[in-house]
Amino acid sequence: MDNGFYATLVEGNVAQTGITVIEDNRIRGGDAEFLYSGTIELTGDDVVANLRFRSYTASDNHSFVDFTERDFELSLSGQVTDNGFRVTGYSPSGREMIVIGKRLSAIDFSD
Repeated sequence: MDNGFYATLVEGNVAQTGITVIEDNRIRGGDAEFLYSGTIELTGDDVVANLRFRSYTASDNHSFVDFTERDFELSLSGQVTDNGFRVTGYSPSGREMIVIGKRLSAIDFSD
């Protein structure tokens, strides 16, 4: 996976946009409610990401993720795409979550 900034779309009950940074098999990012950090591995076109999510805002609106946990781990797997990645996993409530990432730029803005 190329190091860089990625625009992400996380699809749960509703879609949530965010920003992700991938650097040397580390992945970090966030959206309007959660921060996440973990590892991402690439084998051929297969992608596996192991992430820890933590809410940074108090919210009674659970329409996005459909569960009440504010700190949890999630394993996602999927494929490299032409301009990023698409991975899926399951929330603590068992709902499928899809994360689509589109590469925006190199970390040093060299491209």
